[in-house]
Amino acid sequence: MVRTTALLLNEDLSLTVGTRELSDLTDGEVLIDVDYAGICGSDLHVLRTGDWVAYWPATLGHEVAGRVRESRHPGFAAGDRVVADSRIPCRVEDGRLRSDRLAEDLQWLGEARPGGYAGAMVAPGDSLYRVPAGLDTVDAVLAEPLAVVMCAIDQLPVRAPEAVAVLGYGPIGALAHAELSRRWPQASVTVVEPNPRRADLARSQGADLGELDGAARYQVVIDAAGYPGSLEAAIAATAYGGSVLLIALGHAPVTVLPATIVEHSLHVIGSVGFDDRHIDEALAALAAEPRRYNAIVTHTVDLDRIPAFMAEGGMGESIKVLIRCAS
Repeated sequence: MVRTTALLLNEDLSLTVGTRELSDLTDGEVLIDVDYAGICGSDLHVLRTGDWVAYWPATLGHEVAGRVRESRHPGFAAGDRVVADSRIPCRVEDGRLRSDRLAEDLQWLGEARPGGYAGAMVAPGDSLYRVPAGLDTVDAVLAEPLAVVMCAIDQLPVRAPEAVAVLGYGPIGALAHAELSRRWPQASVTVVEPNPRRADLARSQGADLGELDGAARYQVVIDAAGYPGSLEAAIAATAYGGSVLLIALGHAPVTVLPATIVEHSLHVIGSVGFDDRHIDEALAALAAEPRRYNAIVTHTVDLDRIPAFMAEGGMGESIKVLIRCAS
């Protein structure tokens, strides 16, 4: 039995640093020493509500990069650098565990089984991806959220937009801007973001700052904020025949007039997770241009400091926070 330091979310939603016992490896599993784990907006939702958690105390963390300590999977050996697939495999295909983001029974690392907010974690080897040579794990940990963004953008019917608006410049909005700029450098990107620090980052990365006030319409509007009313604002700002892409997990009810979608011939697209190829594509993009994406990281905090960091309001001053898990 392996014991590791871990961030523990208790059933009363208190957050502590303690010890977690990891299950012994079975065939096909890998023990990983976690270098870095990213804090995602969905993690913050779980910390506030306890939603989606299948066990207590929970150790969240589905954006994970680290090094193999021990392997019972033929594809990995001690010392290999890896990132984790956040999807819990839900089927076997050709003898290999597979995941499907559209499966009704799909679950997520950290919520359904202990995740990466720990010094070590156990994962199926089929859920791991090798980090390319030359790419540091502090950058590789961005592969999972970048894969989410890549999958979402792949679903847009437009192939060369001239004008895009992004609502919200948190980690997903900022990664969406970076990926849009890589794919379509000719496109102008307008960011709607009230937070001064996030707005400054958007400007420094080449975006225009604006408001959805009806003065302009965009071929693509990406809702990476999910605030009450954001969907209505996005629809109103989308050009006829354009696309509204929802990546944020908005939880407030909205009122949308179906006739507007019909009369404006709008595409309204929701996207969750990613497909099998997207993490490899994200790792390749990060290896080629890490500085395009890693500007979003504003804080790197040691694991044992996270409860105090959150209690002191550190998340409110951040864009992307990485947890340094290695001892």
